[in-house]
Amino acid sequence: MQQTKTLKEFTREAIKYLGNGYKYAKVVQIPKKKRHRSNEIQKKVSEYYKTDLSRGKRQHRRRKNLANYGGAMFQDRVIVLFRTEGEHNDGDKEFIEVSKLEVELSEWIGLVFFKNEFKRFTVRLSRDTYRRIKLDFQLAIKNGSGKNYHKLLAMWRGLPWWKGIGRQSSELHCYTKELLKKYRREWKPLYTKN
Repeated sequence: MQQTKTLKEFTREAIKYLGNGYKYAKVVQIPKKKRHRSNEIQKKVSEYYKTDLSRGKRQHRRRKNLANYGGAMFQDRVIVLFRTEGEHNDGDKEFIEVSKLEVELSEWIGLVFFKNEFKRFTVRLSRDTYRRIKLDFQLAIKNGSGKNYHKLLAMWRGLPWWKGIGRQSSELHCYTKELLKKYRREWKPLYTKN
């Protein structure tokens, strides 16, 4: 199981599993009071689900029609486990088939993994996260807080670039451009031609 520190690494790992036949997923939130033991929890989960098997051992399990498991851990907060088709020993309700997977990474950031029109997995921000960011942009522009506006820009530009987030970025660009025009601010919009 891969432990990731950044959003970019986490989304890359999750999409790698989803794109390679891991059709089922399970999201596990680690409670605050247990986060100091996140390494022990990760080790225990890896041993139970055998997420760290070599390529040859995974192929052997697939030939015997046994399910393979993989996982990605974001910081010390969330573990997302993935499973392939095949015989498995976990309950039917633990893992859900993934067509759209919503993961809350913290109280501020949520991601949605989904298939786009080309039947490939991509990621976007959850509805609540996106609305909160739009509201923060609106308040920064309306109140004339250039410092907050530029912090939001830096945060937005630091997000991983997937097709779903790219679409949201285009919408946010148009929205901030209209707000800057409405409140007569001379700040740079989300994207500039320079």
